[in-house]
Amino acid sequence: EVTLELSQLQRKQDTVMKVFLLLLSVAALSCGQGPPSEPPAGQRCSGRNFNGRRCCTPENPCDFGEGDCDGPLDGGVNDGHAGCKGELVCGSNNCKKFGLYFHEKDDCCDEPSSLPAQRPPPVIVPGAPLEPPAGQRCRGRNFDGKRCCTPEQPCGEGEGDCDGAGDGGVNDGDRGCRGSLVCGSNNCKKFGFYYHEKDDCCERPTGGFVSQPSNDKGSDWGPWSKWSDCSNVGIKTRTQKCNGKECTLNNGRVGSVNTQERYCFKKK
Repeated sequence: EVTLELSQLQRKQDTVMKVFLLLLSVAALSCGQGPPSEPPAGQRCSGRNFNGRRCCTPENPCDFGEGDCDGPLDGGVNDGHAGCKGELVCGSNNCKKFGLYFHEKDDCCDEPSSLPAQRPPPVIVPGAPLEPPAGQRCRGRNFDGKRCCTPEQPCGEGEGDCDGAGDGGVNDGDRGCRGSLVCGSNNCKKFGFYYHEKDDCCERPTGGFVSQPSNDKGSDWGPWSKWSDCSNVGIKTRTQKCNGKECTLNNGRVGSVNTQERYCFKKK
């Protein structure tokens, strides 16, 4: 009975705290003030700029308006809503409404009503493959988890997830990508439909140039062939032959013929 009373008291305290924070936000908005620019005194989890990512865990769940939590909308292996207290849910990129000090990618504990009733339709970029190419090492959080690309094992163009400067907090910068490639931000969908919408992939710098891969003897790949016609199963291909015996690819594979496939729509 004592345990039950303490549990009920804790729920009441959590409810009072949520109402108090909500009233503070309403009062600030009614006075023409936006979200606070500094974390309030006593707040345990104030986002990656202060406490790192995934400050809210099932072992130490967060209150209303705290983050960063690792919810289901992050994809891959995650905590679900267990990083938030009681009936609170882990939102997605929603922390800015609670405080300007949060990073734009921080996820905060929020009311269940804040979650969208239905997910938006999937984004399909024309020409992007639906499945990972054979032999690709880093294929995003849906396959290999977050931060598959590291300074110790950097990725080639179109591979992810890398941990770049766009993620805020402590990160790898562009060191998780090979050569002059840079780590993008939420950009993997253009390289493959199989990526999660929050995956970051290595790509060429804007307006920059990444040289073609070469083999150990310096022989480069030859030019790409023209794309084939769209097949009956909706696939077109092109090939690139190595000028020597073997050439290396940006993802570490070695071979004499490089083949690319793209999904297409055959005209009737």
